[in-house]
This record gives sequence, C-alpha cells and structure tokens, in this order.
Amino acid sequence: MTREPLTAGALILAAAATVVLLLAPPAGAQPPRRPRPLENIKTLKGWNGDEVRAEMRLMTEALGVKCDYCHVQGNFASDEKRPKHTARRMLELTMALNAESFPSHTPAEGQSKLGRVTCYTCHQGAQVPKQGAGPGVMAW
Repeated sequence: MTREPLTAGALILAAAATVVLLLAPPAGAQPPRRPRPLENIKTLKGWNGDEVRAEMRLMTEALGVKCDYCHVQGNFASDEKRPKHTARRMLELTMALNAESFPSHTPAEGQSKLGRVTCYTCHQGAQVPKQGAGPGVMAW
C-alpha cells in the first residue's frame, strides 16, 4: 500500500482536528460552574462577586467562623440571622474608620479591600472582639 503525499489542505485539516480533540472536554464532563449572582448586597455595593467572596473568606478567618455563622445555608441572601445584621454594622464602621483615617491606603493583592482596619484588627480569630484590640479600646 502506497501513501499519497499530504497536501497543505490535508495537513491543515489534520492539525485542526487535533486541536479540536485536545480542547474538547472529556466525555461526560460537566461544564465549568459559574458562581451564582450575588443577591441582597447592602454594604459592599459596587464590589464585584469575586471581591465580595474574597472579603467574606477573610471575614470568616478573622472571626474564626464558617459561612453559616451569618448566612442561612442554601439562602445566602436571607437576612434571618442576627450576626449578619451585626456584620453589616461592623463593615460600615470599618469602612468609615478607613475612609477617615487611611483614605490613601491601597491594599496589596490578597489583602482586605476594606483598608488598613479590617475585621481581624479587633477580632483576631475570635467571634467576640478582643478587649483592647484595634486602633483604640472598643467596648461593645
């Protein structure tokens, strides 16, 4: 059996088929999961979903809690839990402190977008703020 030399067109088709096979997802693969749009954002308005989620991760670390401390699992938009209301007030306080005291601060990559004063400033890994923590003694 003799083979005919491949033409330029045949080479292009073969290369294109190879690229398609390499880029095609494996059979039965699920499409990439897109995050659900955020609902009921009241304090972090203007932040995109990635920014809000990143800040929420920092908050959970700062308070030593999981998401369900403030959020109803399966219904993150719900305002049912009291800690969510408290968190909003604390965010407003934190944002005001940063705007007034550190207006030119630009956080580095991976740091809190809130500014120099963050949830960790006072909480340091605890649900209740540490006494004497933060920029001044805060009695809650």
